[in-house]
Amino acid sequence: MKHRLRSALTATALALTLGMMASVAAHGSKKVNASKLVKASKITKVSKAQASHVVGMDLAKSLPPVVREEIDPAIVARTVKAVLMGKKSRMSDARYRKVKLAFIKQLQAKLKARFDKKAAKNAALGKAFLAKNRKVRGVKVTASGLQYQVLSRGHGPHPKVTDTVKVKYVGKLLSGKVFDDSSKHPGGGLVSIPLANVIPGFREGLQLMHVGAHYKLFIPGNLAYGARPGGQLPPNSTLIFDVTLSSIVPAKAPAKHSK
Repeated sequence: MKHRLRSALTATALALTLGMMASVAAHGSKKVNASKLVKASKITKVSKAQASHVVGMDLAKSLPPVVREEIDPAIVARTVKAVLMGKKSRMSDARYRKVKLAFIKQLQAKLKARFDKKAAKNAALGKAFLAKNRKVRGVKVTASGLQYQVLSRGHGPHPKVTDTVKVKYVGKLLSGKVFDDSSKHPGGGLVSIPLANVIPGFREGLQLMHVGAHYKLFIPGNLAYGARPGGQLPPNSTLIFDVTLSSIVPAKAPAKHSK
């Protein structure tokens, strides 16, 4: 979290330049020259006013919402103008560094408070849902707290924790929002997954299944991604997976060495 905040603040000063460089690099990798880009945009000349608007828009858009909440746009505009005109800053370099570090800590505390509040709320929602869901007909509960519902039993073998399996699945949050869908992965349909590399609840659920089975898994947050999920998943999310176990990938035979 600290690294993310510090990076966000530091990136603000460089966002416009880096953004433009990235755009040029991307087009360069496709061997598209500047004249073609200008021709494609149907703009033959950019005025200073237009360029200024673009710079201002990109600079403002580069600021994360948590930073925008803490600043005065008018003061930011005056400061940017003064710096661009080469005027001496009202704040010494030493003061600037101290204020910047204090600002980063302030933002970190604010984000942490929001994060912790959201994590606690999601944990409570998950607990309430699972308490009610365990009473639904057909839902079973394991010793770990994993809940599952057998939609189709299948007749093949059970996979082991060391196995790689081929599955198709849809993962949802309690809100019903889909956060992962195997059909959206490259190639679509079935995906190969080493059970040792997945979240505990998914791994446990797959080991309960026979090949050919179709289950619904209700995974508590502590058996999923927990309080520090990363990516776009909310903290302490209870997850619901609709999963079909298609097959167990045969283990590769060890290579034979010639004497």
